[in-house]
Amino acid sequence: ACRFCFMCRHVCTVGILSGRESDTPRGRALILSKIKRGHIAYSEELIETVYRCCLCGLCETWCQAKMRPTAAALAARADIVAAGMAPERVRELRDHLLADANPFGLARGDRFQKIDGCVFVERPEVLYYIGADAAYKRPEIANAFISILKSANVGFSVLQGEGETGKSLAALGYIDDARAAATGLLEQIRSTGCTAIVTTCPSAFDAFTSDYPSMGLDMGGIEVLHAVQYVDRLIAEKRISPRKHIAKTATLLDGTYLGRTHGIYDAPRRVLDSVLATERREMSWSKELAHSAGEAAGIFGLLHPALGSAMANRVLDEAARSGADILATTCPATKTALLAARRDGIEIRDIVELVAGGL
Repeated sequence: ACRFCFMCRHVCTVGILSGRESDTPRGRALILSKIKRGHIAYSEELIETVYRCCLCGLCETWCQAKMRPTAAALAARADIVAAGMAPERVRELRDHLLADANPFGLARGDRFQKIDGCVFVERPEVLYYIGADAAYKRPEIANAFISILKSANVGFSVLQGEGETGKSLAALGYIDDARAAATGLLEQIRSTGCTAIVTTCPSAFDAFTSDYPSMGLDMGGIEVLHAVQYVDRLIAEKRISPRKHIAKTATLLDGTYLGRTHGIYDAPRRVLDSVLATERREMSWSKELAHSAGEAAGIFGLLHPALGSAMANRVLDEAARSGADILATTCPATKTALLAARRDGIEIRDIVELVAGGL
């Protein structure tokens, strides 16, 4: 159904930075079309091309045929895995995810080592799913959100032996492994008796709200919220009242899953405004047009660090042009990617950190 036009080519996050036609959705569609018709076969180079999509979905915003190029890339990866042709680095990440429930190869037993105030109780008001990125790389985000929950007197718990959602495994092409991980985690979640699950990880949020239903997995009436949605609710219900303590200018980076996938644009802006003593700035490319730092499913920067760094730098350039002193994020993986770019002059903070600082 792809018309092979040029709309996605002009905005492709990876293609613009690499200058490679095969990195654009249009170029990849031509390649996959030829493979599907039997005119060519997968080679090492073509397989690399399939894994160079960052899954940000910006192309879908511009697609005139209403195609889903990211879904095509994911389907191709599943074919590659089924054929036993997955690249070595992809296999390594899969092994880490299966063994340790994180893609970094870090010990599963150390998952909550840097997080203060973890509580393990039955039938909590809220179950906080922390996720690998916050647990291992950005514990300050998890600590900030826990402090917000405590300030609001929320009866919460974290998940003992927290498992992998399956999101990263599916993004790598390991569909059966993803389903098994999702099934196991869902059993863990439902066994707590919680009525709501809140996460600071947009990838996990999308897994619970989109992937699980598509797999036929029933959350059993458990409400699923991202942390900014929940904090927005806590403020509206006056369970917390953050001070407008930030005198610096700030702008918000809309994430792939919260933004383009689920259209959650207002809640993070309301929450950010609740702590700003100045007017919020908007970047030129925002909301459904926001650029990605490669955070989707948390694997792109691990597969392609140079490209991931270039994407992060482009976001930082855009934030600087907005005149903002602070770039606010809603994703631990995004914050990690932006901090890795090591840019002076702009502060990178997750929204829950900013709110926690005002309580």
